[in-house]
Amino acid sequence: MTDDAATPAPLAGWRVLVTRPAEQAASLLAALRAARAEPVLYPTITVGPPPSWEAFDRALAGVGGYGWVVLTSPSAVRLACARARENGGFSGLAAAHIAAVGPATARALAVEGLAAAIIPADDEQRQEGLVAALAASPPGTRVLFPQAVGGREHLRGALEARGLIVDVVPVSETIAVADLPPLPAFDAATFASPSALRAFLARWGTAALTRTPIAVIGPTTAEAVRAAGLPPAAAAASPTPEALVAALASLTSRGR
Repeated sequence: MTDDAATPAPLAGWRVLVTRPAEQAASLLAALRAARAEPVLYPTITVGPPPSWEAFDRALAGVGGYGWVVLTSPSAVRLACARARENGGFSGLAAAHIAAVGPATARALAVEGLAAAIIPADDEQRQEGLVAALAASPPGTRVLFPQAVGGREHLRGALEARGLIVDVVPVSETIAVADLPPLPAFDAATFASPSALRAFLARWGTAALTRTPIAVIGPTTAEAVRAAGLPPAAAAASPTPEALVAALASLTSRGR
């Protein structure tokens, strides 16, 4: 392995564990290969529809009454749009003002023919950044927040504290892979969500990660790594595959 992050291939020869769901991993795999790493796909979670679409369908039927629709992941976009097309509500969703947490979510919207009216600044692409981006909305503004079952509640609490009305409806469910295969050899690990980390730890504990560099997308996942008592993670500067690979490459310059 090279320890010079300034070289054109700072990760040459590194076997990098990718724990994202297989259907969401393509861009990260490509970014790792571009850095000459050897991606090791090892999904620890799957993302699928929620147990019931009732709440989302009801909210979508009245989507014209919302000032904003907030989406915080490409999977939320994909599943929400598929359901909206299925139940005839896509035109209403297309007419809504949509706030996206970051560029990956905005790109997923573009694939669906939709556009994000708000994307937080590069260093604020998490729920906190969306709260700041929506700060000018007057009290009483209604916000529709389709998210994963059991998802993070910061945005709802912070917006409601400002007098906004937030309806959180499930559009996905994240499920740990029940029977993970034997753990392959790897030189570094990446985690893009606390749920992927939790699923890994539930099967393998922390021992498998104590001697390997860990790179994460965003401060929320970094907090989960620290809470597990693991070595400090390198966090991507923005929630993109390229930034995650750059964060991992920065570890090589520090002799990891």
